[in-house]
This record gives sequence, C-alpha cells and structure tokens, in this order.
Amino acid sequence: MLICPPSFRTLWIFCFCSIVSFAGCGTTKKSGPVASEPVSVIVTEPVEKELADFAEFTGRTDAVESVEIRARVSGYLNKILYKPGSEVEAGAPLFEIDSRPYDAILDQNLGILATSEATLKQAKADMARAQDLHDKKVSTQSDYDKAVADLAHAEASIQSSQANVAQAKLNQDFTHVSAPVAGRTSREMITIGNLVNADTTALTTIVSIDPIYAYFDVDERTLLDIQKRIREKKMDSARERDDVPIYLGLANETGFPHVGTIDVVDNRVDSGTGTMQIRGRFDNADRVLTPGLFVRIQFQMGPARPRLLVPEQALAQQQGQRYVYVVTPENKIDRRNVTVGRLDGSMRVIETGLKPGESVVVKGQQRVRPGIEVRVETEKTTVGQSEPATKKPH
Repeated sequence: MLICPPSFRTLWIFCFCSIVSFAGCGTTKKSGPVASEPVSVIVTEPVEKELADFAEFTGRTDAVESVEIRARVSGYLNKILYKPGSEVEAGAPLFEIDSRPYDAILDQNLGILATSEATLKQAKADMARAQDLHDKKVSTQSDYDKAVADLAHAEASIQSSQANVAQAKLNQDFTHVSAPVAGRTSREMITIGNLVNADTTALTTIVSIDPIYAYFDVDERTLLDIQKRIREKKMDSARERDDVPIYLGLANETGFPHVGTIDVVDNRVDSGTGTMQIRGRFDNADRVLTPGLFVRIQFQMGPARPRLLVPEQALAQQQGQRYVYVVTPENKIDRRNVTVGRLDGSMRVIETGLKPGESVVVKGQQRVRPGIEVRVETEKTTVGQSEPATKKPH
C-alpha cells in the first residue's frame, strides 16, 4: 500500500472538493431576464392662440428740446431767480445781470433821438418856407436844394436814432435771462458776482419733459424683414403714417407699459454698425420718463395670426438646433426639430415642426430617447395655467 505524506493528502482533498464544487455549478438552472417598467413622462398639447410678431430693441430716451442757456450781453451776475432742478415754464425768469450800464446807454440814445426829432421838426419848417419861396420864384435854386437835403438828413438821423434806441432796449432786456422753452432746469453753472461774457458763459441747461423721444437702432436683418412685410401689405410703413404704435419698458418694469408712436425713420443704414436709427415719441405727463434712460422698445410687425405655443421647459437644444420630444399614438418617443418664435409669458411660440393636438413631453425628457416606450401622464396647459391630469395609455 502506498502511503502519502500529510501535505500531499491535504492537497488531494482540496482538489477533490474543488472538482465537486465546479460540477455542482454546472448543474445550476439559469434564470431568465427581468422585464423593465416603461419610463413615466408628463406631456401636454400645444396651446393655440392668436398672436402677433413683435421685434424688440434697446434704446435711450432724449429730450424733445434741449437748450444751453447763455447770456446775450456781458455784465456781472446779480441774481439767480430759479430753483436748480425745478421745472419752469417758457418765459420764466432765470438770471439777472447788472443792467445799469445798459440803462445809461438807453438813456443816452433816447436823448439823441429827441435831438433828432427836434432837428427833423426844424428841417420840415425850413422846407415849407423854401418850397413857398421857390414856388414864388423869389429864392435861389441852391437855397431850395439845401432845404431838401437838410430834411432828408434829419429823417435819416431819426431812423438811426430809433435803431440805436431799439438796440439799447434789447440789451437792457437781455440783462434779464428767461427760459426759452418749458422744461426742467439743471444746476447753476455760475454764482452771483461773477462776470458773464456775452454768448460765451454757460449759465444752465433746460430739457423738455413732455413729450419725450426714445432713439433705438434696428439691425439689418430685421429691417429687411420689415421692408418685406410692408411690400406684402402685412404691416404699415411709419414713413406713410404718423400713428404707427411702439411700446416702451424701463429697466425696472415688466413688459412694455408705455405706448407711443414712431416719429422719425432715418434715411440710410449706418455702414459702420449695420443699423438704422428710429425715433419714437411718447407722452410723459406723469414724468416717469427722464432723458438719458436705458429703455426696451417693442413694436408689432403685422396683425395677429393663429400660433402654437408650448411651455418653455419642453424645449431642448443640441448644437444650436431646438427640439422637443413627442409621444406617438403607440406611446413611443419621437424627436421633433422645431423653429421657435417669441415668448408669451412662460410659453414659447413654435413656428414649424409641431402640429396641433400632439403630445409634447414637458417633464422627464432626461430619461427618454427616441423609440422607447413610455407611460404617459398629461398636463393640461393653457396660457398662464397648468393643471395635471392622468392619461390612459393608448
């Protein structure tokens, strides 16, 4: 009999057990694949609504009238007659310049005018006598000619004196600086006691408040679209009508609550920016608008027409292409590339790629892919309202 050492005996037992274990595994019954549940998604149908196309731009407000106030005569400033920053009416007093030198010049010219008037009176009397003597042929021709010349000289002197008096009165009036237009004043740019130089020294500025302008630039692509719509009679030309409406919104406002009209359309496209400037005119009786504000501008591009809208959350994008997932009648996912339009609240206009009544996935897009079967729940959507509801599988 062959007797194995203890170490070989242990190794033999280990190998035997391993062989038995592998043999047992080979006889194990295989289990089948476990069926997975369909992915659950929430869908909604596109909303149909009458909507118009709108174009939106950014712009700046500006005053209809803006005047830099300067003195028309030189002199020392005596008084400031307005409150800086206040609104004033046209003709309201603003500044007063020392008028005493101009008062003296006016008095001097009035005296010269009085002398000219006396001279004219004397010349008229001399002319009457000279005419009588000339008619009686008892005076020389030279005496008569001298009387005629003296009268003409006196009349010309009167005209010159009257013009000097008028100029002196103007200069006297110009020492009282008044507002040429109604509007809001700026701060005073010079204080009392300083010398004011005629037509040089700026005193303050005035900007009109009501109405007010808004300037904005239309890009070339939108401009071409507008021109095409005008040619096709789908919208009115602002050059032919003066009541084409536009809408304005401030930085802290929602929407475009201010309504105005297009006032001026420029006559050329700026080759440097590729834009054309347009000016709108807005009433500002409530003083909400201030010159220089950043504003948002919107105007309607043609009449309203039927549109399809889906919630913004239903849209996805890949490499610049917008798309939505649609559930087919067989409860399978289909991808639809779409062209989108303007926003209307939380809804987005779909121009192409979608039909009325289709089921658009609004929740669960991350768990689906084209072709898979899904379990559908609907979300009944109206503009501004969403109401969940259960939908049975087809």
